[in-house]
Amino acid sequence: MKKIIFGSIVASLAGVAAWAGGLADAIVETVPEAMPVETTDSATGWIIPLLIVGALVAVAVASSDDDDDEYTG
Repeated sequence: MKKIIFGSIVASLAGVAAWAGGLADAIVETVPEAMPVETTDSATGWIIPLLIVGALVAVAVASSDDDDDEYTG
């Protein structure tokens, strides 16, 4: 009797293990496609840095303290 119960338990566990995950769809890996990159003019990349440098030069010139008039009071 013990052999029959043990055999049925082993058979049922083997059957469950055989079907485990068997109903899922197969995993298919796809190769990623390269996205086209829009090329821009290289001069457009220099506009903002030139504006920043121009603003820094303007601030440096405007805040110059090279006055010839000395206040001695």
